[in-house]
Amino acid sequence: MKVLIVGGGLAGICLGHHLEDEGCDITIIDKGENFSSAIAAGMINPMVFRRMLKTWRGDEVIPYLVDFYAKTEKKIGGKFFFPRKIKRYFSTEEETNLWEMRTKDSSYSNYISSEKEEPQSFIHNTFGVGTVFSPGYVDATLFMRLNHRYFKDKKYLITASFDYNELNTNALTYKNERFDKIVFAEGYSGVDNPFFNYLPLNQTKGEVLKVTIPNYPNKDIINRKCFILPTEDGTYRVGATFAWKNINTKPTEEGKQTLLEQYNKLCVLPLSIIEHEAGIRPTVSDRRPLIGEHQTHKGLFIFNGLGTKGYMLGPYFAHHFTQHLLHNTELDDEVNISRFL
Repeated sequence: MKVLIVGGGLAGICLGHHLEDEGCDITIIDKGENFSSAIAAGMINPMVFRRMLKTWRGDEVIPYLVDFYAKTEKKIGGKFFFPRKIKRYFSTEEETNLWEMRTKDSSYSNYISSEKEEPQSFIHNTFGVGTVFSPGYVDATLFMRLNHRYFKDKKYLITASFDYNELNTNALTYKNERFDKIVFAEGYSGVDNPFFNYLPLNQTKGEVLKVTIPNYPNKDIINRKCFILPTEDGTYRVGATFAWKNINTKPTEEGKQTLLEQYNKLCVLPLSIIEHEAGIRPTVSDRRPLIGEHQTHKGLFIFNGLGTKGYMLGPYFAHHFTQHLLHNTELDDEVNISRFL
């Protein structure tokens, strides 16, 4: 099967690997301007802290992503996935009580520790702390660079803007080249797609600081209101902000000050800013991906809306979508775009 993937961000890369492994002839067109996948923190957080619940589909997506990233590292010859635990410092007494209740639930035993944690002296702490068994984080910049190099070396990746005027939906050709399927995996740019712009895809801006923190004592991710992520190169990521329906990709002074304020409420150690980055996430109101075929333009598909947990959801749902594309399996109702028709 010959498949054109429009977009070489996280969604396009995950889908490209799955289709290639199935023996498909793939072409990926990417405009080379990534304001989401390469800037994301890439943290795999299996909990929703607001209500202290397991993340949606965690029992399925987390084992799958661990296997996928390990296989992909071996396949492309590079390391981008690194182990980390998450230390959640509670914001309220209610959070503490919810956590203690979850630790008594056996279905959470693979997600959180039931052991009492000793708070660290460098963290402002009132309500206690718990450990989340995260498999780690994806270095998003490395992930994008290594995978783009891999697909370019195999002549699968073309750096160019996609021209909708060159698409013939009846013949299913792009610039007169015939494809069996065409998949739009455009990330936040998908709001401008003339075929799928009826879907409730949102653009959510996020800002992150790259910093140094002298004397930071361990490699655990710290989380409360913001996160502190120790990376392999000795620097730290502090994030992230959320600004809805904002397509400005430039970092803002307001975003920086918000992050610094949140950091100072969490950690007593001084930091120095190396870089201030901004990205735009493709999010959906129901927090579920957008997957499926256009209702009338048969052969045109979308794979988008991975949102703030893209590096967790992307591998599993790329596999789910690949099985649908190639073997006509049913799409999950919760991700099928038919839910918006």
